[in-house]
Amino acid sequence: MARFLSPEWFAELEAAAGTGSPAPPGSSGDIEAPLVVEISVAGAPQGEVRYQVVVEGDRARVVPPGAAFRPPRVRLAGDYATFAEIASGRLSPIEALSFGRAKVSGDTAALSADSSALAGHDLVPPPVRAGTTF
Repeated sequence: MARFLSPEWFAELEAAAGTGSPAPPGSSGDIEAPLVVEISVAGAPQGEVRYQVVVEGDRARVVPPGAAFRPPRVRLAGDYATFAEIASGRLSPIEALSFGRAKVSGDTAALSADSSALAGHDLVPPPVRAGTTF
């Protein structure tokens, strides 16, 4: 069992996703340029953790800390408890934003424009979620 946001957890995500999670049928996937979202999680046991989610067409992938980052179009920030709830499936990113538990900055219009492509991605596959400790 890997601890949420640990190097082992990111490795499990990468192994489970292969080249990325495809969006479900019916999502647009018509993004003209990759949407790069930088996630900043404060208060993790190992300190602040920053990683990226890159959505290209109908694929999404997680870029772990320490990897080469692309310039983000959007940034999401929140605390460890909030992102642990999102990763466990108990809270959606939209709920986190609506309740003020996460903050968004950057090209927020990109989130609206690409919302249908983003909505279908589950970046934490069920087997990884089931094996994660929080």
